[in-house]
Amino acid sequence: MKALWISFGILSLILGFIGVFLPLLPTTPFALLAAFCFSKGSDQLHEWLLDSKLFGPLIRDWESYGVIRLRVKKISTTMIALLFGYT
Repeated sequence: MKALWISFGILSLILGFIGVFLPLLPTTPFALLAAFCFSKGSDQLHEWLLDSKLFGPLIRDWESYGVIRLRVKKISTTMIALLFGYT
């Protein structure tokens, strides 16, 4: 069962990483899903994800407070507005 959680976590992490570069693929939900899956499958991978510079602060905020920082929300909203405004 742990291997299944780890596999889902890795897949979610890959999709989240791709979402960093593709504006239509959301990064945050996949990063949070990967953290959840890793917490069920491997404490070591969960800690590794929390220590990453890219996803760590986002996941720590979500796990500790259940929120996404206002700065991140503003950046996301701006990027979405620019993307749709461009098209």
